Formats: sequence, C-alpha cells, structure tokens
Amino acid sequence: MRGIRIPALATAILAALMLPVSLTTPASAAAPTVDVRPLPLPVGESPTTPYLARTSDMSFVVVDPTTGTQTPVVPVGDDLDFYELLGRSGSGFVLRVRNRNVDQIVRAQLDVPQRSLADMHYADTARLSADSRYLLKTATLSSGGIQVQVRNTTTGTVIARHTFKASTKPDPIDVSGTRVLIGGYGTPRTMVWDWKAGTVKTIASRAAYAGSFTTNRLATYTKDPYAPDACSVVSTITAPGATLWRGCLEAVASFSPDGARFATDAIAHETNDVVRRRSLHGTLLTTYRNPNKVWMHAWETNSRVLLRSYPADGSDAWLVRCEVDECERAARTYS
Repeated sequence: MRGIRIPALATAILAALMLPVSLTTPASAAAPTVDVRPLPLPVGESPTTPYLARTSDMSFVVVDPTTGTQTPVVPVGDDLDFYELLGRSGSGFVLRVRNRNVDQIVRAQLDVPQRSLADMHYADTARLSADSRYLLKTATLSSGGIQVQVRNTTTGTVIARHTFKASTKPDPIDVSGTRVLIGGYGTPRTMVWDWKAGTVKTIASRAAYAGSFTTNRLATYTKDPYAPDACSVVSTITAPGATLWRGCLEAVASFSPDGARFATDAIAHETNDVVRRRSLHGTLLTTYRNPNKVWMHAWETNSRVLLRSYPADGSDAWLVRCEVDECERAARTYS
C-alpha cells in the first residue's frame, strides 16, 4: 500500500497538536484595569461593613449594615470636626475626632451617651487591634518620650503601657495575647513588646505599618514612606526576613481576612489615583483607577473589596464594591 503524503504545513500542525497541553496553552490574560469613577457605575447593595455617612452639612452617623441602624456622632469641638472611623467595639463604634484644638478617641453607641476614651496629640497614632478588642495608641509625653498604650475599647482603661524614646517613633500595629507588634520609624525596625514578660524584641530592620498576628502577615517600610526612595515589603511575622513582595510605588492598605491577598494604595511619595489588588506573593490581580482619587476602604470578603472613590465634582466619596473587574456603587460615604 502506498503511503499517504502529508504536506509540510499539515505535518507542522499535527506535530503541534501532539505537544503537551502545557506547552500550547496560551499565557493567562493580563490583570484587568478598571475605571472606578463612581457616578457612571450602577447602584448595588449596601456595604456589609460599617461606614460613616453625612446626613446633613453638620450631622454624621455610623451606618451599621448588620442592623441597619444609624448611630449619631456628637461633635467634640464644633461643626468643623473631622471624623475617622477606627472600627466596631461590641455594639458601638470607635472614632477619632479632630478639630483645631481637639483630638480625641470616642466611642459612639446608639441610645448610649458618647464616651471619650482618650485624648490625643496630633502626631499620635491610633487603631484597633485586628480582633477589635484593644485600642492601640501612642501618647506624646511632656518628658519627651512616646508611650505605647493598650486600652479597653469600651471603657478606655489602660491595660498596658511602655515608654520609648521619642526618636524611636513607635507605632503599635496588633496584639496577640500579651504581645504587641510595633513599628519604629526613627531607625526603621519592627519590634514585639510582651507586656507580661516586660521585653521588647526587634524582629526586622524595617518599620512595620500593617499586619495581623492571626493571619501571620506583615507589611514594613524600608524608610520613612515620604522619602522618594522608600519601599514597602510584605513578609510574615514569623519569618520577617523572607520577602514575599517588594514595591517602591505602593503600600499595603490591608490584607484580606484570610491573608491570601492584599490591596495597595500609593506609597506616601506617590499620587493616590490607583488601588491594586495582589496575591500574597505580589502577582497583580486587578488595578482600579480614578483620576479624582481612590483609596482602599475594606475587604467585604476574601476577594471582594470596597473602595473609597471620589466624583469629579469634589463632593463626598462613594464606596464602590468590586469583585475582580465588576464594580458598582454601594453607598455615599463621608470618609
């Protein structure tokens, strides 16, 4: 029987089809870039995380998505007060309120008188621990030192305190048991203070600014983030020397609840017109852009984000919900 002659082109095609699939599969699509200017976007469901809303020119409330209630925030100074929602505290919420000569941490709860938890200095830092059990703050002392304080988020009672030299510029990040994760910005470093053992241990030569003991995630700066050559590094708390990702244009805004992803804003020396969603090792997943400014607000799930996005008219921001490249307006927000 005479053999069948196959043309050269057909031979090449047949050979290609016989290659392993992994060699012929096209490269994965590039990470999408999404325009999140809010007003053109469709309106979706309300956010699933608490947020601040303006009910009038001088009235503000914390909207609780779990109950639908609105908790009024009472001015500490006057109608020029600026409010920053730090997080939930039981049935209430902890906020930082600032004005010309006012800087306080307060707790607001529906049908309960608003309570002052602590006075602040303009340069002091404040945040809630990842589990919302503790208020972590610094206090600038008249002696020149800076004290790190761990406080109860309901009463404001000081549970533990440690004074550092002012040159250390400490910033407490999270708590696990009696251990406090602290960034130091004088000479960049990351420390763990154990208030029960009375020890302070340096674990990295970069300054921690975000992280969680629960997910074992850590974000650090190589130097003051306003310096033009400052960079950001992602690692774990248990192995801070092993770099998972490094970037010099971005800073971690927050890690996802499961720690598998993180979202970034622009680092301090850059312009904040994009938010990026990345895998733990830095693979770019999505870029969200808005020339009128956009910031990361919160994770609603391990993959879905809420962004604080501003209209071109300069009015209050919107919370924009995005699941990869599908986005919608969730709510009008104050901050």
